[in-house]
Amino acid sequence: MSISPTVGAISTYLSKVKLSGRWRESKSWYDRTISRVPLVGTQLAAWSKSLRRSVVSLVQEPGRLFEDLGITYVGVLDGHNRAQLEAAFAKAFTMNGPVIVHVRTQKGRGYRPAEVDPITFHGAALPKVPVGATDSYGKAGADPIATPAKVPNYTSFFAAEVVAAAATDRRIVAITAGMPTGTGLDKFATAYPDRFYDVGIAEQHAVAAATGIAMGGGRPVVAIYSTFLQRAWDQIVHDVCQNDQPVLIGVDRAGLVGEDGTSHQGMFMLTAQRQIPRLLIASPKDEQQLRSLVRTALAQDHPFALHYPRDSVVGVPEVAPTILPVGVSEVLEEGNQIAIFAFGPIIQRVAPIAARLRAEGISVALVNAIWASPLDHTTVRRYGESADLIVTVEESVEAGGFGGAVVESLAAHEAATGRRVKASIATIGIPAGSFVDHGSVSDLRTLIGLDEAGIERRIRAAWSARNQ
Repeated sequence: MSISPTVGAISTYLSKVKLSGRWRESKSWYDRTISRVPLVGTQLAAWSKSLRRSVVSLVQEPGRLFEDLGITYVGVLDGHNRAQLEAAFAKAFTMNGPVIVHVRTQKGRGYRPAEVDPITFHGAALPKVPVGATDSYGKAGADPIATPAKVPNYTSFFAAEVVAAAATDRRIVAITAGMPTGTGLDKFATAYPDRFYDVGIAEQHAVAAATGIAMGGGRPVVAIYSTFLQRAWDQIVHDVCQNDQPVLIGVDRAGLVGEDGTSHQGMFMLTAQRQIPRLLIASPKDEQQLRSLVRTALAQDHPFALHYPRDSVVGVPEVAPTILPVGVSEVLEEGNQIAIFAFGPIIQRVAPIAARLRAEGISVALVNAIWASPLDHTTVRRYGESADLIVTVEESVEAGGFGGAVVESLAAHEAATGRRVKASIATIGIPAGSFVDHGSVSDLRTLIGLDEAGIERRIRAAWSARNQ
């Protein structure tokens, strides 16, 4: 983010002076002349330069760092004044050496709803504001804009459980990287301001700071969007996991996120994290199990990555959270022909499919995997020996994801026992080898075959191929 802006006429005037050719020529001539004074020229030049920088820094503090590095700094300029910007850039292009032009803009400028409420209007999927209501938006006495009631999502349940846990454990602190509202941790900041840290858009710093807090006896919770967490890869590996520190990483927006586009899809983090030693990785079937996983993570003395999507929650009845056994899946239905392992809330799309297959006389087991690391090898291998087909389902890239973990487990089992397992295996996830484009989550799931109908088609195709 930008450095705190300097305001005032003197700062603006100095910016104009520093862009002028006369100033540059005069400064160069003065420095050459004074340095030629016998005996004391070099010292006078150094003192003069120091004095000049001190005076400028009084009114242009943001540029002091750059000036010390030999970079010409100009700012702060009005980013909405086109004529001023064009003049500044034209002058900057004529200068020798690097130039930084510091520009200040207003987020949402020109669209009143975005000017008044920049947080709500940050993303690509914006609230619907009638055209005739934009000018009065946010003004006293204006008619309120009708917006759909927000349905609770996994983010809100994650944040609420962290807040609840912090009420009885003062070791818990929360950290985010410039996204307190998006991650729900603004509620934590309100409840426990002395234990909340927003480090700005600096994911690496957020994770490294969490490691330090954990080493000091704290229980840090870091909540970052899955796609942005990729920036902190080194810190997750070398700081958190190499030192085996009890940091809870909330991997928000795991899976498809929709309108924010390709750069925001949470496709890759599960595959990447699954390679890291000591890192526990889990995802819940619903919001109540998410609450239990938060408590489970905070009860561990090891790193923990908790993946949850942007989706609205299921709406299951509230139950008290419990500590779950690490690496143990949940068998929801037994069966001996098809065994479906689902990782995360995507199981809600899989359950109706399993029910329809059972209604057709096919014996279908449904397993809520919960854990990607450590994998429940016992349950995976049991169905590998007893079922005809194992299907894995996840909203993560297929290559190296949860399905890959199951394939690896069965391959290792075959190598150890010297015999082939009975089950064939099919993996269903986000196709590898391409990015997912912009669109609503529902449209994207339909496009790549991860909606309920698409998953069912792929399961039936695998079952048909198994029986040929």
